Amino acid sequence: MSTGVSDHVMTFLNDYLGHLGRWLIRWKVQVNSDKCQSVYFTWRRSTPNPPKLYRRSIPWKDETKYLGVTLDKRLTYKTHVAEVKNKVTAVNKKLYYVMGKNSKLSLKNKLLLYKTLCGPL
Repeated sequence: MSTGVSDHVMTFLNDYLGHLGRWLIRWKVQVNSDKCQSVYFTWRRSTPNPPKLYRRSIPWKDETKYLGVTLDKRLTYKTHVAEVKNKVTAVNKKLYYVMGKNSKLSLKNKLLLYKTLCGPL
C-alpha cells in the first residue's frame, strides 16, 4: 500500500464520518466521540492522521475488542489467544479440586460442571 492509497482511504473515512455525524444529529442520537476507538490494520509502522468525528480526533489504538475477540493492528490474535489461555487455565485450576482424582462426584455431575464453566470460553 502506498501513501497515496492510505491518504485516499483516510479521505473517504473522514467524509463518511462527516455524513455519519450529520445523520446522528438529525436523528438525535448521541455518540460520545471520546469513547470511540479506531484501529488501522496494517503491517506498517506508521499510521496516517487519526479520523475525526464531530471535529474531534479519534485516536489510533493498537488493539480493540469486537464481539469478544481482541483484534490487534496486525491481526495476529496473540493478545486474544493469551487472554483465552489465561481464562482456561484459571477454570482448570478451580475445577481440579472439585473434579480431581479423589472427587466423589458422579461422572454426570462432573460433565455438567465442565460444560457449565468451560462452555462460555
